[in-house]
Amino acid sequence: MELYDVSEFWKFDLRVGLVRKAEKLRRTRKLIKLDVDFGSELRTIITGIADQYDPEELEGKKFIFLLNLKPRELSGVKSEGMLLVAENEDGRVYLIPVPDEVLPGTRVW
Repeated sequence: MELYDVSEFWKFDLRVGLVRKAEKLRRTRKLIKLDVDFGSELRTIITGIADQYDPEELEGKKFIFLLNLKPRELSGVKSEGMLLVAENEDGRVYLIPVPDEVLPGTRVW
């Protein structure tokens, strides 16, 4: 495992986001389009977990997102961040829930 100075970590903008809407992207097996509320802004984020989760399981829930990535187009839709999840050795993905009292846009560190 490569080690980094803690100053590298602070470069990442990790925020709590509330999934307002989630829908599976057509003609894809794994992609879900999320409309995510970060308090002061809404963003579209594409995540590749549709083979393990239905979009309905994500709506109305809060998760942690990485926001300061360069936008990337996936299946014709611009993604403006990344959903953080846990993944085991077998490729099983686990969502990391955020308590209800934490407001959208709250910084994570």
